[in-house]
Amino acid sequence: MPLSKNLSLANRLIAQLPTQERSILLAYSELVELKLNTVLIAAGHEPEHAYFPMDGFVSVILPVDGSPDLEIDLVGNEGMFNPSQALGATISSFTCLVQGTGRAFRIQCSAFQQRLGQSPELRNVLNRYADVRASHLAQQVACIHYHSVEQRLARWLLMTRDRTHSSELFLTHEVLALMLGVRRESVTQAASAFQKAGLISYSRGYVMLLDESALLRTACNCYRVDLRMYERTLAHAS
Repeated sequence: MPLSKNLSLANRLIAQLPTQERSILLAYSELVELKLNTVLIAAGHEPEHAYFPMDGFVSVILPVDGSPDLEIDLVGNEGMFNPSQALGATISSFTCLVQGTGRAFRIQCSAFQQRLGQSPELRNVLNRYADVRASHLAQQVACIHYHSVEQRLARWLLMTRDRTHSSELFLTHEVLALMLGVRRESVTQAASAFQKAGLISYSRGYVMLLDESALLRTACNCYRVDLRMYERTLAHAS
């Protein structure tokens, strides 16, 4: 979906707020660049800011003792991080790492908490978003357990496309392996199969989606479930 020319509407959560509340929130915020591979929030630490991306995307990563870290979600202009701040949590359980450059509205946590206390509209939107995120995390557990690497790769490629608003993706073997929670060799095998079938063009650090309809057919149903959950809970919220 194209980004709105009106920057105040570029993030879909902010766009749901009444005009006056949107203006107040943005008055407390600043526009910042999301630079590749920057850790914006570190697991086990108290965040300094809340972020509402406008473009680009951020990986939400779960640290795993004794095993490689696992990416459990992507956040683009459909959301914010860390939504647990809206529930009163002060320490982040996840690391948020920029994987796609872009821009975001950033607000200090103290100002963010102040707005939450003063704006029922903002709290309502973010409570709904926190509910969506909880459902997405549960869906991710089922996805890892039941679905093949090929199904999950198609799902994550489509999710990345949705957040970058482009069929051109800049993703390394390491990033794809992090997304899927598998070894790089498994990513190489799945990506090579997609390339042979004409679904993608793939070289190190670069993916072009050639047949998005075929990717949608290949992806597990988790991709569609996530979209329906977002639309049902947030986009059509009264």
